[in-house]
Amino acid sequence: MASPMSDATYQVRVSGVLPDELIEELRDLTVSVEPPETVLHGTLPDQSAVVGLISRIHGLGLRLIEVRRLPADEDL
Repeated sequence: MASPMSDATYQVRVSGVLPDELIEELRDLTVSVEPPETVLHGTLPDQSAVVGLISRIHGLGLRLIEVRRLPADEDL
């Protein structure tokens, strides 16, 4: 039986470089530029936070490449 979703660590890949305004909003996440992509890594509190982040990326016209939930025991 699955436990309810709580804080989970995610890796989000976006094509190109994020605008400064979005980087400022995402100060709780690690942002690293790995040309030609930007990688966001960090903990999000729930599924609505994941959807909100994806919506924000889409609203800025950025191309989302991948969203991956990382295993709880994976250290980066």
